[in-house]
Amino acid sequence: MRRTDPGERWGDVVADSDATATEYRDRGWTAVAAHPGDVNPVADAARIDVLLPGPEFEEANGVVGDADVDAIRVYAAAAHGVEYRLVVAEDGDASVAVCVPTYLGSDELEELRAAADATGALTVRLRPLDDRDVVEFEVDEPAVFLDATDG
Repeated sequence: MRRTDPGERWGDVVADSDATATEYRDRGWTAVAAHPGDVNPVADAARIDVLLPGPEFEEANGVVGDADVDAIRVYAAAAHGVEYRLVVAEDGDASVAVCVPTYLGSDELEELRAAADATGALTVRLRPLDDRDVVEFEVDEPAVFLDATDG
C-alpha cells in the first residue's frame, strides 16, 4: 500500500486541533489535542489507525479511555487529493474531549467508505508505537467522516 503524504495543509489541520482543544479547555473541559505521527487506513476493518507519541497516547487514554463518548464531531477539508478530518470525541457528562487530526488520500477514503457502508460504522483507533493498548471511537454515522469536501 502506498503512503499518503499529508501535504502542505497538514500543519494547519494540526493547529486547528490545538485551537479546538484550547476552546474546550476555556469552557472548563479536560481536552487533549493529538499530534499523530502517522495515520493509516485499515479498509477491511473500516478503521483508521492513528499513531501517537507514547506520552500523548497515555494522556489521551487517561482522559477518554474510560469515558462514555456520547458525541463525535468531524470537521472536514481537502486539498490536492488529500482529505483532512479533525475528529473530536466528547463525553459531555464528564466534560472531556480528545481532538484527533487525520489525513487520507482520496482513494483511501473511498476504500474505507465501502467497508464502513458494509459495517455501518467507522472506527478511529489511537495507539502508541508499541501497540500495548488502544483507545477507540466509533463513528456511528460514517458519512459524516467519509463524505468528500469541495477543495
